[in-house]
Amino acid sequence: MDEGSRLRAIGEISLRLLRRARFHLRRSPGLAVVSLLIAIALWVVVSEEENPTRIELLPASVTLEAANLDSTLAVASTLPSVQIRVAAPDDRWATLSPANFRAYVDLNGTGARAAHVPVQVEVLGVSRVRVLDVTPATITVNLEEVITKQVAVRPRVVGTLPRGYELGAAVPDRASVEVTGARSLVALINAVSANVNVTGLTVGLEQAVPLTAVSEGGGEIRGVAVRPPTARVAVAVTQNLIVRTLPLEVEVGGQPAAGYRVTGVRITPATIRVEGPIEVLQGLDSLRLPRVDVSGQQADMRTTVRVQSPDGLRAAVAQATVEVSIAPVPGSISLTLVPEVSGVRSGFVARANVPNVTVVLDGPQARLNALAPGALRATIDGSSLPVGVAEARVVVAAPEGVSVREVQPAVVSVTITR
Repeated sequence: MDEGSRLRAIGEISLRLLRRARFHLRRSPGLAVVSLLIAIALWVVVSEEENPTRIELLPASVTLEAANLDSTLAVASTLPSVQIRVAAPDDRWATLSPANFRAYVDLNGTGARAAHVPVQVEVLGVSRVRVLDVTPATITVNLEEVITKQVAVRPRVVGTLPRGYELGAAVPDRASVEVTGARSLVALINAVSANVNVTGLTVGLEQAVPLTAVSEGGGEIRGVAVRPPTARVAVAVTQNLIVRTLPLEVEVGGQPAAGYRVTGVRITPATIRVEGPIEVLQGLDSLRLPRVDVSGQQADMRTTVRVQSPDGLRAAVAQATVEVSIAPVPGSISLTLVPEVSGVRSGFVARANVPNVTVVLDGPQARLNALAPGALRATIDGSSLPVGVAEARVVVAAPEGVSVREVQPAVVSVTITR
């Protein structure tokens, strides 16, 4: 039989018993009490079957408090939290919490001494919940005379500011406050600490913070009252560093080899982020790299140099690459050449009718200056020329790296005879 069938059977039995009780009650009133007791017993059985009682420790501990304490006394010892074992229907456990219980020690009539007192527990706001026991069942409470004294308020800054910002003074709105509590605890208090968190701040601010009683070593003293419990603390924050992106510059010194020149300079990276004091960075428009010497160079050069920041500045990168482009200096030269007729057929004689031609060459100046005598020839192809006088083009073959810009005259007359 499943759970539902079993409960239905119990209900039917209870109903039949109640009907019989009503019948017999008319004939015998004395049976009324017996019927009522049977009905109650059955109700208890049904309820227990449907929602059984669980006995467990409350999952969380409950804070212990002092009750009925004389106003001239204070607790000098720390009251512990207690564990409570509870009996409650299964459906109550889902919502039970420490808020449903009040654990306390009754200090009514207790003087300034160490008192051994029982722990008591009350159930609040729920029904059908019973406290079976509490651990510890008794505690020792030290009671002392209550005293009050004035102590200084000391701001304490916690956290860190973003890079580039500087913390100024932290000033509370009051110099001192009152602390009240047991004589031995108050005697330990050196000041109250006003903790101000400045994490991420970029501007000054004023905020209300709780005050914590502390000993000379900075440890927290609990069990005392601070009046007022808070103070407003003003914190000054100033920016002492800024970040700028500056272009890099480099001086190229020395002279390339004769006939060569610097045609371009490239720096990688072209700009860098620099961090430093405002007054230093505001006076800079660029960051200069060490001098790069190109003396005697005939080709492109590439070098890595160290980024040297002025005192107080911090560059995002430590090195930069400098590429210097070097190319020959362009030039031109004019040469006078005697034209030569080649390829003349056997038995024939050819003669150019001009004594010489002028040739203009373009190219690297160094290459032009280095041309050897006889390196160029002005030739005329006479292989297809007829007998007599004919015109032909003058051809000049230029060396590698050199170009012929002009030949004057470009066409000359040639006489062919036998």
